[in-house]
Amino acid sequence: MSTNRFSSTAQVLDYPCDWSKIANLIVHQSLKVQPGERVIIHADPTYFPALLEQVRIEIVRAGAVELFTAMLHSTGLEAARRSLRRREDPELTVMEDRAMADLFDLADIYLWLPTRWDWNVGQTEKILETWKGRSIHFHWVIYPDDDDLFGTLSKMYQEALFIDYPALTAHQESLISLLRNSTVNINDPAGTDLTFRLEDAHFHRGNGDASKEFINGYARPGSARDREVELPAGAIRTVDIADAHGQLVCANETFAGRPVGTLTYQFNGNRIIGVESQHNNDYVQAMWNLGTGDKDRIGEFNLGVSPALIMLPGKEKVIPYFGYGDGVIRISLGDNKESGGPYASSFQHWLFLTGATLTADDRTIVENGKLVDR
Repeated sequence: MSTNRFSSTAQVLDYPCDWSKIANLIVHQSLKVQPGERVIIHADPTYFPALLEQVRIEIVRAGAVELFTAMLHSTGLEAARRSLRRREDPELTVMEDRAMADLFDLADIYLWLPTRWDWNVGQTEKILETWKGRSIHFHWVIYPDDDDLFGTLSKMYQEALFIDYPALTAHQESLISLLRNSTVNINDPAGTDLTFRLEDAHFHRGNGDASKEFINGYARPGSARDREVELPAGAIRTVDIADAHGQLVCANETFAGRPVGTLTYQFNGNRIIGVESQHNNDYVQAMWNLGTGDKDRIGEFNLGVSPALIMLPGKEKVIPYFGYGDGVIRISLGDNKESGGPYASSFQHWLFLTGATLTADDRTIVENGKLVDR
């Protein structure tokens, strides 16, 4: 198994597993696809082609209609698009976005299968903010360059698809009840000591349920996140964060593509009032000053709940599936429009805390990177 992102053709990525079982989970258990529903698929024909075929088969078995399948842009096509300014020309971008939105108006379901992230078109997140359908994002391993790591994470993700979903949902609801309307404090050995309020917070539930009834029953208007469910599932998240103060410290960080060592954000009055890095601080300051809009806000608080997504020993910077595993805290800074939040910015950055302790009104929820059982 290998891939070359810089050639016009890519070798096929595959992983030996029962793709028909996974397709059944996606179509029948998670989406609960109904007869007559219309489905858009976003797929990469070189990334798990057997999964794409099995999903299409299960859509037929559900009595639904495959409206169309959008194939991922190859590097050859992407080079042609860039040479003809299809990535840069605002009028062309608007035209493509309108055409894609018109297609979504015909659909009930959007299914994003694994793709190579650096070739993603990225138009659909904006559409989902106002779209009335429902979606699954199933990204798997985005950068599969390391064969051993790809195999290890693939095995983990496969197992994480077949967990006890009622137990996951119950655990998430219990945590949400503790967190909502609480004062949250996060601290860790690196020096993080951050406090904020979650006043009347609306929480996204990453519980694997993408059924029409569930999504329509709880999705916040304007939130693309609430219209989509990630697989593997596991996170709860909210944009309703107030009165942030203290500091957030992350070691071995990268900022705007450059390693900067320890990165520290200082908060007061619910805003970032200072950013400092251990290395390349002049670069960090310059790039920070280039940011526009609400760059100085906490955009989203994310807490991982899945028991099957675990950290790998000796690989502290490898965060399984976006931080959706048990006890992982992800703080998103800046823009949060996709999650239904009020902040718009050119800046958006994720910070992961994997060994932190989190309390809600002095009740310990996460201790040293692990959820506390209750």
